[in-house]
Amino acid sequence: MQHRALVLLLIAGLAAPALLPAAERGADEKEKAEDLRELTARLNGLASEPELSEEQVFLHARVSELLGRAREAPAGSYLFDRLESAIDDLLDASRELQRIREPDEDEEEEDREGDAQRETARDLEKAYFRVRQGEYFAEQSGDPKAGEYVRLAQRLYQQGRSAYDGGRYWRARRFADAAREVVEGLEGLAHAAVRIPELPPL
Repeated sequence: MQHRALVLLLIAGLAAPALLPAAERGADEKEKAEDLRELTARLNGLASEPELSEEQVFLHARVSELLGRAREAPAGSYLFDRLESAIDDLLDASRELQRIREPDEDEEEEDREGDAQRETARDLEKAYFRVRQGEYFAEQSGDPKAGEYVRLAQRLYQQGRSAYDGGRYWRARRFADAAREVVEGLEGLAHAAVRIPELPPL
């Protein structure tokens, strides 16, 4: 049902790039180039950190692959939009993991807040249900690395649970956010895999 809904969305909301006016195509190309530059700069910034976790190395490799796909996608297309969204989510996940590795003066203070445990439990609960959706998106995406995305999200959730059990609520929330971002990225890939139907000629 979700797959059919995605196809209907494409039929209702897409215009073939070739049919767009030249000025609009040019604006789309310019926006695409700028978006790719921004995403590449974010990747380079994160990858240049002196210490990277195994999870970050995996995310950065996937982002590099997706940037290649995005460069080949038509500017202004649904495919480019979904790939861009997936890349953004994976970079956000890497940033959350990097924050865990960096000293944060607010961490201990936030852990001592009266509602920290309750709020963190809520975040982990949201992450749990999101991670459970990962297998569906993995299947829909057709990505050869889809299973690794799912296992990564599961590991991040478990690390969040461990941090929560140890009273490290700030870290637990970062892991929960990273797990959700990984699944968000996988959902973007599932959307990108939807086959765009050929529109009938006028």
